[in-house]
Amino acid sequence: ECALLRTLFISLACAASLLSVQPVIAAPVARIVAVVNGDMITARELDKALQIELAGQKLDPSKNPQLTGEVRKAVLDRMINDKIILQEADKEKITVSDEEVDAALDQIVKDSRLERDVFLRQMAKEGLSEKDFRDRLYVQLVSQRLMARNVVSKVVVTEDEINDYYRKNMAGFASGRARVGMLVYPADADAEKWARDIASGKVTFQQAARSVSIGPNAEGGGDLGFMALSDMAPGMLDQISRMKKGDVSPLLNMNATKVQIALLDFEESETAAQSDAVPDSNTAGRIEQILRQPRLQERFEQYTAQLRDKALIDIRN
Repeated sequence: ECALLRTLFISLACAASLLSVQPVIAAPVARIVAVVNGDMITARELDKALQIELAGQKLDPSKNPQLTGEVRKAVLDRMINDKIILQEADKEKITVSDEEVDAALDQIVKDSRLERDVFLRQMAKEGLSEKDFRDRLYVQLVSQRLMARNVVSKVVVTEDEINDYYRKNMAGFASGRARVGMLVYPADADAEKWARDIASGKVTFQQAARSVSIGPNAEGGGDLGFMALSDMAPGMLDQISRMKKGDVSPLLNMNATKVQIALLDFEESETAAQSDAVPDSNTAGRIEQILRQPRLQERFEQYTAQLRDKALIDIRN
């Protein structure tokens, strides 16, 4: 009788154990597509990032399978690089606070000249939630700090280069004022077609802005009025400095949004484009940023490649 009870007890215990394990076995396990120094990237994470990228490029996977495959590879490559950057930043004890991310987001919204809710709706149309956008900002801010520590000191812009750029591009202009128009395309607009129509003269910049722009003063053709060039962001200043009155820029990407700007008018300062003209300190600082940025990007890519060469990367897809 004791043996029978013992056998029954063991059988019940085994059954209970199997029942308790069964839900764990049945739970779906995320497929791993890459491992970077022990950190995993799952298929779910990759698919989400890919959908955002495809939405931004307006690509239909069913119509462009080959191109979609290339985009997927590029997105995975970017995610691997992000992992490596964050790992290196962690080693160097580089951190970015939530408040700093908030401040960066506020500045981007301000620079876009859109209301915050309009800006976030634009991001949502591109498949990018506010959390997704904040996550990207976090990686960018960490990358900037890592770059500042390991790259910036190795990139030099000389005074002669600044003066030469000023004389060729900006003398008599950079310290003046420009009347700028801005056309901000909604996510569902065919921005490329509108840009072609503007370039061919089929429609004017102002007509296109009134018809489709979600940017400021769309009803007024996107006219932002006169702006001091000394107050412009370096990217816009660089673009404006290469334009003549009446010119319309090509399509530009501004925080995942396609825009065009028009130089409607400008008022030069009294400074003439003399062979010995030099910029004021404020303009010189902006020119230095214009010249430094592509060099920083190139050097940072080299730095990232060096980190990647030392990393243990296992791509499984």
